[in-house]
Amino acid sequence: MTTVKLEEELHSNTRRTRITYRGLVDGRVAAIKCYRKPLFGLVHWIRALRRGKKIRRVGGPVPPIVFAGWLASERCFGYGTAFLEGYRPLRAVLLGESSRARQVEIIRLLGITIADLHRRGIEQPDGNLTNFLMGESDTICMVDEDDVRIYSRMLPLGVAVSNLANVAARLPDEDLVESLLMAYLDVAFVGKGSEWDDGAFWAGVKGWRATLETKRASRNIRPRQFD
Repeated sequence: MTTVKLEEELHSNTRRTRITYRGLVDGRVAAIKCYRKPLFGLVHWIRALRRGKKIRRVGGPVPPIVFAGWLASERCFGYGTAFLEGYRPLRAVLLGESSRARQVEIIRLLGITIADLHRRGIEQPDGNLTNFLMGESDTICMVDEDDVRIYSRMLPLGVAVSNLANVAARLPDEDLVESLLMAYLDVAFVGKGSEWDDGAFWAGVKGWRATLETKRASRNIRPRQFD
């Protein structure tokens, strides 16, 4: 029987129906997400498990699943992945980096990572930079798999444009957005002179920024860099 122990809360959604902990699974350090409210939690837990398996089948940059099941002590459904020691949210990495050149380098790595996701048919609809973790070896992994969508082949172009714009909208200035875009196009399945629509991309960035500003205002959250 698998032994699961929750040790430290790491993150939760606003309604606290999904709470992520640092814990142990048979003594192994893991990130464990608890899906509260049994019926609500069951639906989201099943969805996360199914999508998590699909992401791993296509080679997405995510840690292995180490636990999936009911946690009687917490009265929640649990979904655990191997804990990525030394990894930090990309937002924290960028905020803590004083070198502009290094920030650009990190943003370019993110653009390359997103291009690889799209090529594999993976869309992370939540472009929040906390959904990407960066390790000491400059490896970027994706977390928060609940809402990830997996396509049977590479992302449709329109979806890819909008998804990249969603991430780009979190960047504080246009030069960094351009760095993200150029790195993406350098390795993506599209490129300059193809069907890629720069106009749609930049319009998407503007639209996503407006959406984020409205969302923050409704929650009384001040504007943040690298949100």
